[in-house]
Amino acid sequence: MTALTCVSCADVKPIENGKKYGPVTQLIDLFTSCQLVETSEGPVLFDACWREGELVARLREKGHAPEDIVAVFITHGHEDHVKALPKLVNAKVLALEAEGLETDQVVHDGELVFIGDTAIRVFAMPGHTPGSAAYLVGGTLVLGDAALITADGSLAPAPEDKSDDPQQAIRSLVELSSRLTAGGFDVKWLLPAHSGGVEGRAALDAFVAAQ
Repeated sequence: MTALTCVSCADVKPIENGKKYGPVTQLIDLFTSCQLVETSEGPVLFDACWREGELVARLREKGHAPEDIVAVFITHGHEDHVKALPKLVNAKVLALEAEGLETDQVVHDGELVFIGDTAIRVFAMPGHTPGSAAYLVGGTLVLGDAALITADGSLAPAPEDKSDDPQQAIRSLVELSSRLTAGGFDVKWLLPAHSGGVEGRAALDAFVAAQ
């Protein structure tokens, strides 16, 4: 399955480079983004962006060089999320095994991973790809391509023609909502890769209620 390119850019909430969603800073790379979190061990990324030059520039804006990144959590393996990974020479690469990527550490659904004093919860989100993942850090739910935020602030899954299993992608969102409730997880922000974020989890719950 090909990468989720622009979708229809007019229909999604725009990415604002450098905007903070809780502890997470969104870094733009054309129509996609990666996300930066500062930890006591050093800076951590969620995905590696697409173009190496853009990744270097975005990190420099935040006072970092690529070699400063200590870990990168992969939401999925499409090239617009991992193509710049070779620039992160000192980063430990973490992903779900089902995504079939070369990693330094396999993470597992429901696992709580610590990078220094920062806790990162892993949620398996199969559908867009077999090993798609979302990560909850400091109240911000990093969604990768598991969802988009539309221009009106609602949540939608990736377009069907961009996902390996569109129906499973919807089921994963429904299950995610249930798991967040059952686990008592405090979600202050929803943050996809191909759009800006939205405050709270109401957009997710409204999507689920409509299924």
